Amino acid sequence: MVPELQWNQLVPESNPFMLYGQLRLIEESQKHNMQFKYAFIKNQDLTVGIVYFQVVRFTGNDLLNYFPESPAGFKKYLYGFIKYISKLLVSRINVKLLVSGNVFMTGENGFYFQHSLSKKERSFLLLKAIDEVAKTDDKIKGILIPDLYQPKSDFDKGFVENGFNEITVEADMGIKLKPEWKSFDDYLNALSSKYRVRAKKVIALCNENGVIKKELTESDIEKYEDKLFELYQDVMSRAEFKLATLEKDYFRMQKKSLPYTYRVFSYFKDDEMIGFISLYQFGKKMEVHYTGMNPEKCKPIHLYQHMLYDMISFGIVNAVEKLHFGRTAPEIKSTIGAVPSPMYGYLKHFNPFLNFFLVRTFTSNLKPKDYVIRNPFKV
Repeated sequence: MVPELQWNQLVPESNPFMLYGQLRLIEESQKHNMQFKYAFIKNQDLTVGIVYFQVVRFTGNDLLNYFPESPAGFKKYLYGFIKYISKLLVSRINVKLLVSGNVFMTGENGFYFQHSLSKKERSFLLLKAIDEVAKTDDKIKGILIPDLYQPKSDFDKGFVENGFNEITVEADMGIKLKPEWKSFDDYLNALSSKYRVRAKKVIALCNENGVIKKELTESDIEKYEDKLFELYQDVMSRAEFKLATLEKDYFRMQKKSLPYTYRVFSYFKDDEMIGFISLYQFGKKMEVHYTGMNPEKCKPIHLYQHMLYDMISFGIVNAVEKLHFGRTAPEIKSTIGAVPSPMYGYLKHFNPFLNFFLVRTFTSNLKPKDYVIRNPFKV
């Protein structure tokens, strides 16, 4: 029902994950798992904004890993009791949640407005769109606006004034590839001695164990579809938080839709695929996407870190300027040079009582786990 040209005319090339074709692909692959909502914002006949939502089933169990430890000076037995009751209540949450943007991507992919609109106006219009879209399904109980990048601005005032609760999310990890890096060796030479030795050991370990990397064609992805999905599930089963999971045909459909933009690299040992990593390249920007690994076979040879080095090498060869790694495993990503871009979001339950006494209480305490950021480069 969404006119393709009318939608795409407002989306810049720098935000490819909001283009009509990509959104349609997600809808087709997830139509049995979630619902999709689209809105045009118009000034008379002129489209000045577009908004995209996914409707997912949210359960409180997804939050249990985010409960903090007992605060300093707080009685442990008392906090333990409060935590027990809180977890009991949270685990009972099972609601339809309206999510701004795409739960399968990191970043601000839920809305786009004409630059002539102020940030305050954009906030007002997004809130209006949320109200209108929520009216289409009375089973939708709340709204999540994830992945907003710091710093805050006038855009945030409308959410605070309308009862939205701020949430802290894990930072987006990324690295700027320096123009003087013409090869992977140039990158290695920029590392301090400790991290350069570590990188060479990781790469040598995979070579010594006969690990072979292969880029998959569309026919390869179809051939190994079951294995790719199995490895993906191995990783997702250990994820602390997920609002949705991919369907088995996702990788094949992405490759078919974006043959030169979407790339999948697999890793074989003794003729068995033990891991893979995927990426999108849009001009000078690169997004590392889903990975899959057999933990028993990959961990001893540090395959994941090897994959990250391969992504840097690919980025250098293809003249990429900024490489995004997403949110997971921030500490290991920092050891290869990625730095965090702080992010936050907003969550609101449409029931004012539950929003104030339940959602606000927990969002103020739920924090991602602490991690240490390394700097592998020469000072």
